[in-house]
Amino acid sequence: MDLYDELPWSELLYDEEFTALLDATKQHQVSVVELLTVNAKELARILQRSINEVSKFQEVLSLEFNKQLTQSKPRLTAEIEDPKSFSTTDVSIDDALGGGIHTHGITEIFGESSTGKSQLLMQLSLAVQLPPKLGGLGGKCVYITTEGDLPTQRLQEMIASRPEFKENGVSQDNIFTVSCNDLVNQEHILNVQLPILLENHEGAIKLVIIDSISHHLRVELESKSFKDFQGNKFYIDQMAEGLLNLARKHLLAIVVANQVGDKPLSDRVDTCRQDVDNYEYQLGWMVGWKDSTILYRQKYNEPRATISNNNEKTSRDLESILSDDEDARLIEQELIKVTKMSNKPPAPIDQGNKRKLQEPGNNGGSLAHNRYDKIKKRKMDNQVPNLGLAWANHVATRILTGKTYKASSLIKRGELHLYKGTDPSAFWQVRRTMKVVFSTYAEPSQISFVISRRGIETVSA
Repeated sequence: MDLYDELPWSELLYDEEFTALLDATKQHQVSVVELLTVNAKELARILQRSINEVSKFQEVLSLEFNKQLTQSKPRLTAEIEDPKSFSTTDVSIDDALGGGIHTHGITEIFGESSTGKSQLLMQLSLAVQLPPKLGGLGGKCVYITTEGDLPTQRLQEMIASRPEFKENGVSQDNIFTVSCNDLVNQEHILNVQLPILLENHEGAIKLVIIDSISHHLRVELESKSFKDFQGNKFYIDQMAEGLLNLARKHLLAIVVANQVGDKPLSDRVDTCRQDVDNYEYQLGWMVGWKDSTILYRQKYNEPRATISNNNEKTSRDLESILSDDEDARLIEQELIKVTKMSNKPPAPIDQGNKRKLQEPGNNGGSLAHNRYDKIKKRKMDNQVPNLGLAWANHVATRILTGKTYKASSLIKRGELHLYKGTDPSAFWQVRRTMKVVFSTYAEPSQISFVISRRGIETVSA
């Protein structure tokens, strides 16, 4: 229902007499126009309320609406001031984001567990406190956690490791921490506690962090039917709009972490022609998949007359699409050299087998014998952020954090033949990446980073 958008300052929205009726209009998605134009009898049928109650509400609403139109509508400060930005404390990340983290909107950070999302959020909670001359906004932060308590020791470590933090009064005392343990509690925090806190500290709070936005939603929102799906979409839309209104009204930035879920290949065969306007293409762009993954999924879903899992050639053609991993090819080349020197047949290796190679029981045997069979060049992207398109439409900047692997210095120097061990993990080094999937302020890009005592710091790829 758009009544809250049309009359946000009206006391009518908080009149206990009409609480049940307002809930009904929200549930049935009845608009202000419908409330003002549809006859009371029809509305009563739709809302399942009495005609007298609906008629009285229409009368009061009409008077209130006319009153609002005849009076000067309050202007939000955000309508006058342009969005500002504050530094992440890393120049390369700031450049990738078009100047840093921007106010007046929502920035989303998503990725698998242990990819650095919370580390970046904690760093932002401190960076925003810096004075403008050092790239900050000189403001406080609200940190809402849904998956546990805020790691205060890690925050203190970051503060102690950065002179600019210690010298400019950056402190955990400037971070308002709120924990919620279920969806009902989260609703109350976002709809009641947070607006009151922002009003009481008007102008002082410049950043709101939610870690994570989807933790309770994905567990407690059911989607067993189309009706459930539509209801969830409406709920997410309302939540996002509420956050955006707070960001614009109070001139602050909202940064959220989001969890991911799997998007497996469908067993359904599409009979229509797969083109650039299909769902997999659009989804891939929205979630930061590699081009090779998008193409693979398109080809996979083509009619089996074209692509068949039982056809050896077409299967090889499909697998070749995922052969864009340069580090995997480099390791493979070095292994070929080693096997030739040891008079053993070469076998393929790729990045997708790293975890398998590190499992217990895979440490024995020769270096390149019976270890790298039946392995793809690269694992296909299959993860998407939670909350779907309903949420993504409200996000101004989407950042993907990931943890991949690159060839070790041993491989890059061409010295694999000197390696006498049997642990294939020696071929790889961890590489953390941060990808700007889309942004209102910057072009898509990707950078590499490490997690140090100071926080998130970019490094050369």
